[in-house]
Amino acid sequence: MDAINSGFLELITSYKHWVQSNPQLLADLESTVRCFSYFTAGRFNNSTLASELIYSIPNLIELFNDLLISSGKYMNLKIPKLQLNIKIWLTVLEYTEALFEVSAHRIWGKSGKWLVIAIIQIFKAVMRLCLIFVYKENLVKSPSIKPLNRNKVNICDKDVKMREGFQLKRSGIVVRSIRTSRSVQTRVWAPIPSMRDENENVDNAFISKRMLKLAETFYIIKPLIHLGCLSATGKANWQPWFLSLIIDLSSLQIFNHYGKAAALNKEEWKEIYQRRLGILLYILRSPFYDNYSRLKIIAILKILSAKVPLAKLLTEPIEKYLPHWQQMYFYMWSR
Repeated sequence: MDAINSGFLELITSYKHWVQSNPQLLADLESTVRCFSYFTAGRFNNSTLASELIYSIPNLIELFNDLLISSGKYMNLKIPKLQLNIKIWLTVLEYTEALFEVSAHRIWGKSGKWLVIAIIQIFKAVMRLCLIFVYKENLVKSPSIKPLNRNKVNICDKDVKMREGFQLKRSGIVVRSIRTSRSVQTRVWAPIPSMRDENENVDNAFISKRMLKLAETFYIIKPLIHLGCLSATGKANWQPWFLSLIIDLSSLQIFNHYGKAAALNKEEWKEIYQRRLGILLYILRSPFYDNYSRLKIIAILKILSAKVPLAKLLTEPIEKYLPHWQQMYFYMWSR
C-alpha cells in the first residue's frame, strides 16, 4: 500500500512539473476540447449530454491543473481550508451543473430536472452566503476559482505598496511590513500613503461594506427568486425575466456607488465588469428571445452570410446550434 501511495505521489509530482513547464500547450489543448463541445450540440443523437460531458471534463482538468500550480500560493495566503473547499465545490458545480440537469432530465424527466436545478441553486446560494457572511468576502466571483493565466504563472504582479506593507480591512490603514524594511541608512520613516482617499472615514467605509453585502445577498438569492417566480407564473410570463433584470441592475448600481469607498480590489472590479456584460445575455433569455431577438439574430446572420466572404462558414453553424445553446446555456439561474 505504501508503495502504491509513493508511486501515486511521484506521478502527481511529475505531472505537476510537466504542467508548470508546458502551460501554453496545456491551455491550447483545453481550449480546443472546450470549443469542440459547443459544436456537438444538435449534430448527433444524445449530443446534448455528450457536449456537456466534453465541456465539463476539460474545465475540471483545468481546475485540477490550476490547483496543482497554485497550491503554494494558497498556503502563503493562509486561506482557511474550509473557505478554499467551498470555492472548489462552487467551481466544480458551476462547470457541471448543466451536465447534472441534462442527466436528470434523461433519467427522471422534466420534474426530476427541475428538482435537481432547485437543489443545485439552494446549495450554491448557501455556500456563497457563507463566503460573504462568514469569511467576509465583498462578492463571490463566477467561477469562484478563476482559471489561471498560464502566461503569467510565475510573474509576481503585486503592487509596490502592498509589498512594503499591508492594509487593515476595517480602517484601511496601511502598516509597513518588517520583512521588506530597508537598511537604517536608506530607510524612509514617512508613513506609507493610505490606499483610500484622505477624506474617506471609517464610518463611510463601514456603511459601504454593509450596502455591498446587501447588494451581493440579493444577487446570490436571485436564482432562487427567479425559480420561485417561474414556478408560479410559467416560463412564458415576463415577470421572472423583469424581476431578475431589476435585481441585477439594482445590485450593479449599488456596487458602482459604494464600491470605491469599500476599496474593492482589481479582481472584484473585474467581476463587476463581467456582470455588466452579462446584462446583454438577457436578449438571449426567454421570453425576450422567443418574442423579439430570435428572428432579428437569425436575420443578421443571414445578411452576414450573404454579404461577407467566407462568413457562411461561421454563421451557418451558429444559426444551427443557437436554439440548443439558448436552451442549455442562457438560463436565468446560471449566474
